Amino acid sequence: MFTKNKTKFDWLAQESAPKNFYMRVIEGTFYYHDQDGGLYIPTAAKIGYSWGEGESVHVVGDDFKALPDRVDIRFYSFWENKLYHGSFELPYEKILKLFKEGVAQDKELPTFRYIVVGMAPGGAVAVWVSGRETREVFFGYAKPYEDDMRDPLGSPIKNTLEYAQRNLKYLNVDIYERIKKEGVPFGIWEKYRKAYPWSFASSPGKQLGSFGVSFFNGESYRINTPFKENYADKPVPSGIGFTTLFPDNKTKYVYGINFDYAETAEAMEKLGTNGQEITLLINPILPKTKSTISLTNGKETIELKKITHDD
Repeated sequence: MFTKNKTKFDWLAQESAPKNFYMRVIEGTFYYHDQDGGLYIPTAAKIGYSWGEGESVHVVGDDFKALPDRVDIRFYSFWENKLYHGSFELPYEKILKLFKEGVAQDKELPTFRYIVVGMAPGGAVAVWVSGRETREVFFGYAKPYEDDMRDPLGSPIKNTLEYAQRNLKYLNVDIYERIKKEGVPFGIWEKYRKAYPWSFASSPGKQLGSFGVSFFNGESYRINTPFKENYADKPVPSGIGFTTLFPDNKTKYVYGINFDYAETAEAMEKLGTNGQEITLLINPILPKTKSTISLTNGKETIELKKITHDD
């Protein structure tokens, strides 16, 4: 999955946009380290599935390619009816380190296989390395620009507002009306990146396994259990998935719990006001919907009331 000098890897480019906030890549390239050429970013009529998750993939170019140190991206934001352009330097050494570590963990199935560029309203641009885990390596803002537009087949778009509205109508009616009423949450994707000193723990007597966590900033990875204290700064979690065994009936159950961003971020702000470390306590019980998630700094505890459960 890499060349002998360990600077070229088997990787592909993908694009991403937040759910319900459609974007379209007009043109984009990840430029190889210290080279004029690069790997183009896939284009599609519209994207908007999940922030941090790549949507399209084109298997092109050499199997082994240098990693990128720059990205140039032009994209269209449907809700704003606006074009954006950004050209950014990427942290090459950080990307290289992540890919090397991913290969060291498993040469046959390395942790990282994709480099994903995300686009959000207001010109927000993020870049992640992705595969079995997803890690953010860049965040910035593109600038608006004006130009004629063509549809994916190459025909001129005479009325871009009508073009935008026609595509937004593919959204669920309730979602479309809600966003239209409340407005686009500009800046939220940057807020998702704010990190707090927190760590996982499970209730006494509860042993969790196969633990995975995703974050509102698009990152995701697995954590070994039993938990070891790790209060390194992390963004607000968007969801967790795990298994647990109840000794009384010897049955293993699978849990999926999702967080409300506003509620969880508010609790972390309150509990971590003076830099206090926060413990996120997981208490799985049956029925699953009765399970609880609490945050504590050792002096004060807040139980989250807006969590939801996967079926």
